[in-house]
Amino acid sequence: MRDWIIRLTAIDDDAASALRVPEHFDTLVDERVPATALLRAVTVLADCGAGFHDPDRGLPIEVDEHGRTSSTPDVSTRPHLEQFGSITVWLNRTGPPWPLDHLILERFARSLQSVEQPRERHPVVAAIRTVCDADASPAHRSAALATLGLTGPIVIAATLPRDSRRTPIGMTADGARVHLLSSRPTLAGVPTDAAAGYTITDGLLVCTRWQRAVSALKIAVDPATGGPAHVCHDDLGAVADLIDNIDATTASRSADVQVLESLRLQRQWVTGLLDSILSHSSVREAARRQNLHHSTLQQRLDWLQSRLGYTVLSPTGHARASTTLLLWRISRAAQNRTTPAVDPLPERRPPRGG
Repeated sequence: MRDWIIRLTAIDDDAASALRVPEHFDTLVDERVPATALLRAVTVLADCGAGFHDPDRGLPIEVDEHGRTSSTPDVSTRPHLEQFGSITVWLNRTGPPWPLDHLILERFARSLQSVEQPRERHPVVAAIRTVCDADASPAHRSAALATLGLTGPIVIAATLPRDSRRTPIGMTADGARVHLLSSRPTLAGVPTDAAAGYTITDGLLVCTRWQRAVSALKIAVDPATGGPAHVCHDDLGAVADLIDNIDATTASRSADVQVLESLRLQRQWVTGLLDSILSHSSVREAARRQNLHHSTLQQRLDWLQSRLGYTVLSPTGHARASTTLLLWRISRAAQNRTTPAVDPLPERRPPRGG
């Protein structure tokens, strides 16, 4: 099409301009740009402000001729307004319409439909999407927070899609269900036997923080059972950087992780014991957490270390065991997305020392 536009420009510049409109939008659709980028393209082509309202995306959005987001518009008052299916689009042009205005709006609406992903139509989901949208204006996000009835600190929770029937309403993003909840009580409505990652933040910062909850979900595993757990991203520190840069496939290929999982299948207490030992300063404290006599825990630790091939509480051993347990949690959490959360492992009472 670009060659035809170049040739046609020499003959009929108006016709060439008409061809540039669909070419412009087709390029943006091919690049899968967000709706706000399409809207700003309209302002460039039409040389005026523009807006749209798509019920699936939530609140109406409008920008001025410079592409700056304005406050929530009153759609009914817009002068050059057109409807294409469920999507309403308009230009904020003073004076009569320009020759290409209808074509621009039509291609804009079609492009919105092309880049749209399947979305839930529930108004709560639409409001959550708006709050999580970094391209939405603060006014739009504040209005969406008001729709949700949320004020003050907000809990952003991420859960598995398979648990959607027993968790609060949420939007689907990055393979997880994202929920916005009141901070008191934390994770209200999320069952303890449902895996969840969460973080707590101010309402207008949700758009830059919701991915943190999804990151925490990647290790939402209870080391004691291999089943689901609730993990707070705010407690992870630099561990979160590792989670974001190591996928489950890479984690599961680690030789140390494979050894640990093999031992866990022999003794289901292995990962829980390792977590307790690494989390406490002494064997006695770890034993209290495990509800074991300290001598029993020491026997189990000796058995585990003999099979791991290193001393867990030595400086290098502590770092190695901590990294192995983290990688195991990443791998196990991925398995729990598609398999039963808790393995039907029989409780074995090992002989002394095992």
